[in-house]
Amino acid sequence: MTSISRSLTRRFAVAAGAIVLGLFGPGLASTASAAGDGNINPDATGSIVIHKYESGSQGTNVGSADGNPAVTGAGVAGVVFTAFPITNLDLTTQADWNGLGGLTVPADACGADFNTPSLRLPSGTAATFGPGSPSPATNASGEATISNLPVKAYLVCETTAPETVKKKSAPFVVTIPFPNNLANNSEQDSFDNNWLYNVHVYPKNTVVLAPTKAASVSANGLGTDSQVSFPVTAKIPSIDFDDQFTHFVISDPLDAAYTEGKVASVEIDGVAVDPTHYTVTEGQTVSVGFTRAGLAALKTRANATVKVTFTATASTVPATGVINNIANIYIDTDRLGEPPANPPVTPPSDPPTPSNPVATSWGEVKIAKKDKDNDKPLSGATFQVYNAVDPYAADCAQAVKTGAPISVNGATSFTSNDSGVVSIAGLFVDSKAGEAGQASVTPDRTKRCYVIVETAAPAGYVLPGAADTPITVTAGPTAGGATDVTVTNGKQLVPGLPLTGASGRLILMGVGAALVLLAVGSALVARYRERRARA
Repeated sequence: MTSISRSLTRRFAVAAGAIVLGLFGPGLASTASAAGDGNINPDATGSIVIHKYESGSQGTNVGSADGNPAVTGAGVAGVVFTAFPITNLDLTTQADWNGLGGLTVPADACGADFNTPSLRLPSGTAATFGPGSPSPATNASGEATISNLPVKAYLVCETTAPETVKKKSAPFVVTIPFPNNLANNSEQDSFDNNWLYNVHVYPKNTVVLAPTKAASVSANGLGTDSQVSFPVTAKIPSIDFDDQFTHFVISDPLDAAYTEGKVASVEIDGVAVDPTHYTVTEGQTVSVGFTRAGLAALKTRANATVKVTFTATASTVPATGVINNIANIYIDTDRLGEPPANPPVTPPSDPPTPSNPVATSWGEVKIAKKDKDNDKPLSGATFQVYNAVDPYAADCAQAVKTGAPISVNGATSFTSNDSGVVSIAGLFVDSKAGEAGQASVTPDRTKRCYVIVETAAPAGYVLPGAADTPITVTAGPTAGGATDVTVTNGKQLVPGLPLTGASGRLILMGVGAALVLLAVGSALVARYRERRARA
């Protein structure tokens, strides 16, 4: 859990030697059974009734000692307080009350772990403490009670809190009983001059909720400027009336696979923020930091939603095909008259509140270009790639192209190399937003349909009869020398060589037949002449 110690301390002078110190207002208290309206009843037991609200959420009512009138506000659940009895103060003796009205409780009185109290008493001696009495965790309304407390002075520490609590309540001292008189009670109509044994206190917290991040992709090929958008939304915390924001920074440290981080817009509840109220830092870590004027304006917009939209360019396909990112918000407050003159506008050194993770996934397609007759590779063929009408069809075999050719790193045409391979590295597959607290997330869909179109065949070859080829792109690079799809080309038809066509063969056959007939005729003539000569 992140905690931020406060350098300032609170003092409250109280009459009759009782004090209640709170982080954002007097931790005042309560009602109850006394031995009478006069002397303290040393045998009584009391309680500390805790009302835990987000700072500033209870309006102008800071609470009354006896809990009447009731105070409402945004309750902080899951907070545990521990009351440590100061054993070397005896509230049944007059001397040990002396000086309590001027007691200062330092911000570190609960120790670094908020469970090791240390305090110097008005007499100058160090306080000694008995075992602490923890409260149950505050409920959804921010309420919890530490019961069965004997007459003592108690140092109350906020010992545990959810991670959303960025500033714990300052430690405070409560006496049981508490003198319910005008000097101690901010509500004049609530005091009754009685001793109160059930003490209502109102420690406050600055609660910073985790921002919410999303991701969307406007162009499906790597290297397209500002193609990935990351809207980050955060609730502006309510802070105490006397506090100011010391810084308010929303930042996105981009993964190395992203480049050119930029800020597209800054809005509060859908309305553009005055540009003088924030400073933009662009690059690998892109951020928006509110200026002094911006911090003052944020205080007036408690519980409103600030939305910063970052953009980036997807530049490479990682080995897994998945690029994760988490945004951060840095918020702190302090007891200041006005915001600091030069608040940090880039991520400060204090621990941030992280958003949920978001992921985009990208893939590569490798096309093998070959001669359809001899399966040899062909260089010089050019292709374009298109989105599919149904990008997540169960079977991409029937994919139909849509839209304009996709640009990858500024190119819309891709040519086969000497090995006959066309490599298109960087086609979008899917995106997903995870849940708060996750370190990373993987998109649900690992494949996406595209269509490639051969636009020019190598010299001497013809385009395929169906130039459109559906393909399936899987997240991640294509392994090794493997290819995802093969596209073949046939050779061009050319004019026939002389006498080598069908008509040439007929001529040869005719000539051959004529020669045969001539030979036969010559033989017959010779035989006839021979017979005549014998006769």
